Amino acid sequence: MKNNLATAKQASISPLRMTLFILTALWGALIPWMANHPPMLDLPQHAAQIGLWRDLLQGTSAWEDFFRINLLTPYLLGYGIALPLSFLIGITASLKLMLSVAYLAFVYLCVRLRQQFGGDARLDWLFLLGFFGYAYKWGFFTFLVAAPIGLLFILYAEEYAKGFSLRQTFKLLLTGVLLLASHGLVFLYAVGCGFAMHLLRNYRLRGVVSRSWPFVVLIAVCGLYFLVNQKFSADMPTNLTTDIKWDYNLARIAKAIVYPVAPFSTLSAMLIPVAVMLIMLVVPLLMGLKINWRNPAALVPLGLTVFILGFIPNYAFSTGLLYQRFALFLLPAYAWIFIATRQDSASTKPDWRKWLVVMLIAATWAMLSLHTVRTWRFGQETAEIDNIMTELEPRQRALIMVFDPNSPADGQFKVYTHYPAWYQAEKGGLVDFNFAWFPPQVVRYRADRLPAVEPGFEWNVDDFSWQTHRGDDYRYFFIRHSEPLPAGLFDGARCAPAQILQKGLWSIYERQACR
Repeated sequence: MKNNLATAKQASISPLRMTLFILTALWGALIPWMANHPPMLDLPQHAAQIGLWRDLLQGTSAWEDFFRINLLTPYLLGYGIALPLSFLIGITASLKLMLSVAYLAFVYLCVRLRQQFGGDARLDWLFLLGFFGYAYKWGFFTFLVAAPIGLLFILYAEEYAKGFSLRQTFKLLLTGVLLLASHGLVFLYAVGCGFAMHLLRNYRLRGVVSRSWPFVVLIAVCGLYFLVNQKFSADMPTNLTTDIKWDYNLARIAKAIVYPVAPFSTLSAMLIPVAVMLIMLVVPLLMGLKINWRNPAALVPLGLTVFILGFIPNYAFSTGLLYQRFALFLLPAYAWIFIATRQDSASTKPDWRKWLVVMLIAATWAMLSLHTVRTWRFGQETAEIDNIMTELEPRQRALIMVFDPNSPADGQFKVYTHYPAWYQAEKGGLVDFNFAWFPPQVVRYRADRLPAVEPGFEWNVDDFSWQTHRGDDYRYFFIRHSEPLPAGLFDGARCAPAQILQKGLWSIYERQACR
């Protein structure tokens, strides 16, 4: 390990590249601020949860009888930080700030782990892009906020495996508990990595029995939390299926390789992400870097990430898009397995491999530029619906009917699916479909106040029926369509809603009194 660390120090990054790296990280942290609302599919629903929770706590919610607060949420830390921030800077700004801080913390801890594993500093550029990949575009806010805490746990687990001091044990346990209150999936990933790394260093039976107890305690706490939560949620039903969907096909691996930088939308929108990802994967090999077999713990995160991307279901335990979100860790874990060879630093001859570092930097800037431009254009594109929402009366009930969720500004990704939920977050309304259906949320529908609009409706708005979905419950209908609306959309209504606002692809219909 001493040789590894010495080699890593010799191959350390130059002051110029360090400055460029820091400036690039700050650039990435500003990307969520490039639009009024970032182009993240689920983020409006998370914002709506915080807005509803805040109104319930203040006693100002018009929907108090519909909901109950669920403090056993595994998202407690993320929502719990956003809540007080929302009083100071507003809900939208609080989410942006948390995303920026989470991004910088993620990058910093990736570098710390690279140092811990004795990796090559020239690969730090691989840490700057994964945050804006699949999990970001889908708006997995709590997952992203929990990710740096997961990395901190892995770092502490590696230190614990080498030290076993009381201080290290306390840090490991405290971080594990915080992680459990942040996101269950990140908890399982980080604890799995940490325990495997621990076993690789302490494989003798005596060491396993005497020193594995912090991991056993955390798994036991997780199991206890799960049982208590199941009992607490027994009277908060959901219609989510318990089936497992595996999503095994030939395209899965090909897509998973690109997920760290972007989800798939159209092929033309994927040209730059695919090229960037290939550069990130190939450059370490062209540099002649060797795998760090002398420290097998450095290989554990990549092994677990690849296993998840290859073999974990797409849907299980009432949670969708399970394996895809873990692409966030693929590029960092890949960088951690490499160590610089002695020849890289010992040779005084001109080294053509410095141009490979330039290629990494250029690829990073190209991808961040794409994210920046798309976010800025999305901000322009959403100005129409944002202006519309400011004209609506607050604290009204509304239904989302997005027939065309794709954003031309954002590579035709279906980011508009939940976008009108910003009306709930910023105007105190109640919008369906609503994440309050889902077990992990901090605010849940009461069993006797469940709406007729159930999970899945957001993807099948063509199935809308005035009677089945209780259209009389809603005043506003947020409709986005690029094709003519279905004939008889509001059939069954005693008085059909009338269009009151229209800008671009957005139309607002209002249920009005019969004339």
